[in-house]
Amino acid sequence: MDTRWPDVRKHARRALRRLAAMLAGLCLLAAAGPAGAQQAPLRMALIPYLSPNVLVPLFQPLARHFEKDVGRAVDLYSAPSIRVHVERIVRPDYDIVFTAPHMGRLAQIDGGYVPIGSFERPLTGVISVRNDGPIKSLDQLRGKTVAINDRLVLNSILTLKELEKRGIALSDLVIVPAASQNSALLSVATGDVDAAITVNFAIGQIPQERQGELRILFQTEEVPSMPSTLILVHPAMPARDRQRLETSLMSFAATGEGKRFLLASHYRNVVRAVPKDVRKLDIYLPELRRLLAAGAGG
Repeated sequence: MDTRWPDVRKHARRALRRLAAMLAGLCLLAAAGPAGAQQAPLRMALIPYLSPNVLVPLFQPLARHFEKDVGRAVDLYSAPSIRVHVERIVRPDYDIVFTAPHMGRLAQIDGGYVPIGSFERPLTGVISVRNDGPIKSLDQLRGKTVAINDRLVLNSILTLKELEKRGIALSDLVIVPAASQNSALLSVATGDVDAAITVNFAIGQIPQERQGELRILFQTEEVPSMPSTLILVHPAMPARDRQRLETSLMSFAATGEGKRFLLASHYRNVVRAVPKDVRKLDIYLPELRRLLAAGAGG
């Protein structure tokens, strides 16, 4: 009698069991369908107003808070420049965006993003100089080197317009590009440039000993009720998920991590995005569009 057949039958039974297990696994994946797909990490874009080694750790508490409340991982993304950041968020490329207010409004109009909140702090443009330096008035900025992170950011637009009102044109300054707002301030502290134009809360992102070496020469006026930042979500995000993220954001400030974040970032609170206040940003869009169209030179 041929004894090979029992082995063949045994191997066949094993193969069938393996096949059945594979089919069961495929059925489970098929049943999971959209739910499985939803487990992909949410992609959150951060405007690169600070250097990546400062920016990403600063926003990790918010990412962890979203992860806990929404049940999905949140990956943080920066960009090599402000311009690239704007180009990406108007496409739109990300699930969540944290950005400058006028750029958020542009992303809402051109990319369909939906605002869900704002980190509250009146936004002003600041010109900083060295404490022990010779510059004591705005007129003394003529011909001096001034570090600017990017002319697209709102504090740059506000400050340069105020200087223009006072008879100091862009051509009167020697503009030095800076990789970030904190690096612009550090370049003043180290004496590499004469002054820097930044947002008012950027100084809190450089070492304390360096802060003492700087002095505010000029600051623009606050614009009441205008958002100083915007957090937005992708237009295709389901309303239920959008609501969960908004609820999570609104609860962030009351948590231990949220309080530490507000202290470290120098924002005052988390507030809702009020449509009529968001629309106030429209006055800055023509200049933002002009600068984007003009390219790096502006």
